[in-house]
Amino acid sequence: MRAAVFYGPSGSWPEKPLRIEEVAKPAPGPDEVLVKVAACGMCRTDLEYLKESPPPKTPPLILGHEPSGTIAEVGAKVKNVKLGQRVLVAFSIPCRACRYCRSGQENLCPDTVVIGADRDGAFAEYVVAPATAVYPLPESLPLEESSIISDAVATSYHAIHDLAKVKSGDTVAIFGASGGLGLISVQLASATGARVIAIGRKKWKLDKARELGAAEVVSLEEVDRPDKVVKQLTGGGADIAIDVTGVPAMVETAVRSTRPGGKVIVVGFSFHKAQLEINRLVWNQLTIKGCRTYRPSDLNKVIKLVADGVIDIRKMDLRRFKLEEINEAYQMLDRGEITRGFIVP
Repeated sequence: MRAAVFYGPSGSWPEKPLRIEEVAKPAPGPDEVLVKVAACGMCRTDLEYLKESPPPKTPPLILGHEPSGTIAEVGAKVKNVKLGQRVLVAFSIPCRACRYCRSGQENLCPDTVVIGADRDGAFAEYVVAPATAVYPLPESLPLEESSIISDAVATSYHAIHDLAKVKSGDTVAIFGASGGLGLISVQLASATGARVIAIGRKKWKLDKARELGAAEVVSLEEVDRPDKVVKQLTGGGADIAIDVTGVPAMVETAVRSTRPGGKVIVVGFSFHKAQLEINRLVWNQLTIKGCRTYRPSDLNKVIKLVADGVIDIRKMDLRRFKLEEINEAYQMLDRGEITRGFIVP
């Protein structure tokens, strides 16, 4: 089969760190399934790997952790899926036996295996996954575009509903609202009745955030201190600030934008360090939480939200790329030229 194989971070990005190669087609074990990949979403986490920080598994490795597709083969013990079934694959595979898994916090499982990081992923024609990690996709949803549900949408859901617990009447400032995670978070927060302030760089992307429910938008191309603007718009600070960028300066700004007693949720993944004022955290009694992906057990609920139109992935201007275009596609994502994209192998 054809796959985009990663051999290590590019020391002179944006060279092409992914090579399109013929590799052996994987075979499912007794409790696994083989999924014929229809599409795999592009994620900024992969940019961290491509540019500077290698994944947990030593390359060579097939990246890609947001797959949708159809069941091509099933293992001898698999009973929950059938050949040809449309599915999403949860990229995080918990052990289902530890204290976290038993208490419903399987996203915190210390023995989690992540496809496209700990094992080969889905920038390929086929991917193998445990049968417990695949979830039926309704016929009403587009197979390719729905690939982003298995990370971007589900992770945003975990941040908005499980961690921030956004409710009607809250003011929510979303930093990085012009990207994929941000636009999904805008939709989820506005659907609860919250007043959403979308902060991002590109004005044309912020227009999309407004279309998807943001009450106010703040462009970093126009203001130097977005925290001051948020405080003016909210009368002292947002109830909840959500950062989906992982950029240290944005995390710091999110903290400064939050009212006393408020919450800050950090969703964006990176290996960089942010500097926070301890006095601000203590005196304002802020709650800061990181968002580690999502609970796979919530994925059926998230799929239903998309099927019911609470989240409209069709309005997100998702860009479709062929496997041969994957390096150029990630360069476009890095430059901010697209909001989100997916690869079709």
